Amino acid sequence: MVRKTMEVLQLVTARGRRWRVADVRAYESCRLVTLIPATAPGPAARRLLTPFDEVVPIARVQRPRRVSRRRWRRACRALIAEDVPPGSLQAAAGAGFDLLPYQLQPAMAVIRGLGTRVLLADEVGLGKTVQASLICAELMARGRVERVLVLTPAGLRDQWAAELAERFGIVSAVAGASSLRQLARTLPLDVNPWRTSPVTITSVDYVKRPEVLPAVSACRWDVVVIDEAHAAVGDSERYQAARLLAARASYVLLLTATPHSGDPRTFDALCSLGAAEADDPPLVFRRLRQDVRGGPGRRTHLLGIRPSAAEQRMFEALARYQDAVRLEQPGQALALSVLDKRAFSSAWSLAASVDRRLRHLEGIELDVADGRQLHLPFETDGETCADDEPPEWPANLALADRTAEKRLLTGLYHAAHQASGNESKVQALIRLLRRAREPGLVFTEYRDTAMHLSQCLGGTPVLHGGLDRAARRSVVEEFTTGNAPVLVATDAGGQGLNLHRRCRLAINLELPWNPIRLEQRVGRVDRIGQPRRVHAVHFVGRDTGESEIRSRLEQRTAIARSSLAAPGPAPVDDEDAESEASRLAIARRLRIHGDDAALTALEGGPWWTIRARAKTRRRLGRREILIYRVRLTDETGGIAGSHLVGLAVSPPILGSASARSAITDAAAAWSAEFTAVDQRFWQTRIRREEWIVACADVLDPVIFQPGLFDRRTERRRAADRASREAFRDLVRARLDEARRRSRATRCDVDLMLVLHP
Repeated sequence: MVRKTMEVLQLVTARGRRWRVADVRAYESCRLVTLIPATAPGPAARRLLTPFDEVVPIARVQRPRRVSRRRWRRACRALIAEDVPPGSLQAAAGAGFDLLPYQLQPAMAVIRGLGTRVLLADEVGLGKTVQASLICAELMARGRVERVLVLTPAGLRDQWAAELAERFGIVSAVAGASSLRQLARTLPLDVNPWRTSPVTITSVDYVKRPEVLPAVSACRWDVVVIDEAHAAVGDSERYQAARLLAARASYVLLLTATPHSGDPRTFDALCSLGAAEADDPPLVFRRLRQDVRGGPGRRTHLLGIRPSAAEQRMFEALARYQDAVRLEQPGQALALSVLDKRAFSSAWSLAASVDRRLRHLEGIELDVADGRQLHLPFETDGETCADDEPPEWPANLALADRTAEKRLLTGLYHAAHQASGNESKVQALIRLLRRAREPGLVFTEYRDTAMHLSQCLGGTPVLHGGLDRAARRSVVEEFTTGNAPVLVATDAGGQGLNLHRRCRLAINLELPWNPIRLEQRVGRVDRIGQPRRVHAVHFVGRDTGESEIRSRLEQRTAIARSSLAAPGPAPVDDEDAESEASRLAIARRLRIHGDDAALTALEGGPWWTIRARAKTRRRLGRREILIYRVRLTDETGGIAGSHLVGLAVSPPILGSASARSAITDAAAAWSAEFTAVDQRFWQTRIRREEWIVACADVLDPVIFQPGLFDRRTERRRAADRASREAFRDLVRARLDEARRRSRATRCDVDLMLVLHP
């Protein structure tokens, strides 16, 4: 059994070994104690339950032990490196990323209690993944959160896992249908596999499925990260899943480089994800590339493409068919725009769409290759995406006279087929790539256009939404290793690509109708670390409707920019962030020259040595250097915060009234400063937890109709009620823990190092 209250970092003995206490979680009848080896190398971390396991604290020796000057200096550096001022960052000192001040601001704002929902809306390539990961790592390092759920497009799951592991040392699980099936085989039937990993990364398209979402939402998630959040808002099923999970999390992180598409309603829906009240705006961080990053920048080129005579005949045939439809059905502008998008993409894609329509009119059954066969949801693992597949012919787009429609469409098909043999945009692309003589990234909207373009370019690799993880990785490696000079990609396939080290040329075969997609495309090469000027080339057909698309894009972009121009004062000012970056840079240098093993040894008692440098002796005279550590302990037995205090006093040092008075005053001053910041953090957190508990206590109205011949409906309702009750218990326990951790119960002062004359 535990002999006295255990504290984080305290030395203990358990199971015949010496350990250091990494974390203590107090429950009603036991404590969960996480132990790490006291000395390296040693066994892996252990989690024990007391009083079932005996964990005995090791008493601290108060009499200083003499050590060499070199060892004393290394221990001093390690102590200073781990010292974190109130409101400053802890996990960033040991993380593997460049200390850019603007990337520290979101984590600093969360730690200081300025909010629990954050919208990271920096432009593409400014490190939103790093910023979100830093927030998670900081909260986990402080013991403020335990479970994190990352919702991301399927193609970005491995990238997220690598970022967390390589930069912050956080081990995560990538969840999908196959991995969860394998995991479920090793678990009891009543164990939810989503509870087994503290950090889980999964696809938002997988989570939204009706057979998956209940198991995910039944778990406790302290942090929910929604990457590419604008995509979650645009789809109703994605939005409902994201909305449910965000409403149950203590912290919500929304990541998108393009939060505003020009539609205010969509932007309001994005900002409301996880909102406790209607007037609960998130902390918005919107930094532009030119504001935070130097370097060569970006140059945009609009390349007007004059259609060939065959393409002009195709557009004329398309206009005749559209005029005939408008004459019969004046309200079909949106449906007709689908044909415009196909024509602007390529004559080949328009010919393919018209051919499918003609075959349907002639009564020919379409096969699976035509893309009309529906896929059952359990056939996929959430890895693929159908957003770039050719659109079906609009259902209401037809003429009453089928003979006239077949005649118009036949003429359109022949014109499009003839134009596809020598398309002006394809020829312009070949000339541009030949003159550039460097790698290029070519974007188009539709998968079939991308495959056609690949054939015209000699079989260049294509990245589209139909590829699984392995195939996607293979295509990207083929391009990044230099085996392919050109990569063709669709919007669905190009999400999350980091190609700035390989390429600086981004080409848009056609203009997307949404400004979000345009910025996302160029952002694949215009990112932090791009050493050269980025060139973005937009192909625009002359004397076609594509010029109108460009005008609408500019209007929607202007609306989005005006809405995001002034999100309000920055939660953390630039000067404060720069100061924090400087402090962390010093801490990193101290960690390199420090001795982390000495921190464990110092738990057993203070060290002393004799100063040798003449300059130090002249400056200090006969005074002693004392370095104390002040710790605040909360009600759970964990360390709320710690601080180093250095004193220069005249001998005798130990027990002198001057030393006691000085350290008492310094401890009181730091405790007051720390408590002010810590209380603001916990008050913000507790308000959020109280709202979640209040929502959990209200049962959603469910229409219940008992079955006539079986009890499946009753059993389903009973299981749903049990899941709701379990979730209520989870959120109430989380609220209780937050309240207990917000109350400091004891302040301890320990002498760590002594430097004699």
